[in-house]
Amino acid sequence: MSEPIIHDPGNETEIEFVYAFMSIDEQGRHGIVAEILPGMGMTPLVFGKRELAHRMIPLAQQIADKTGKAVGLFAFKRSHQLWQSGE
Repeated sequence: MSEPIIHDPGNETEIEFVYAFMSIDEQGRHGIVAEILPGMGMTPLVFGKRELAHRMIPLAQQIADKTGKAVGLFAFKRSHQLWQSGE
């Protein structure tokens, strides 16, 4: 098994909201949308910056068009931390 490639960018700011594109089925259930991105493989469309999430709307629309599923952009306000390494 090959070693995973780890992308570890520097932290820029405290994240207050997480933005996620999710599919919406006929019963109102949701699932995280992912896409294959060059050099990154299968990547969930989840972001910590609103501006970046909004720039991904055309990609999310393409996914919706290809799959025939409804896709929405959702914002989640940070609540509380559930786990941290080393503790």
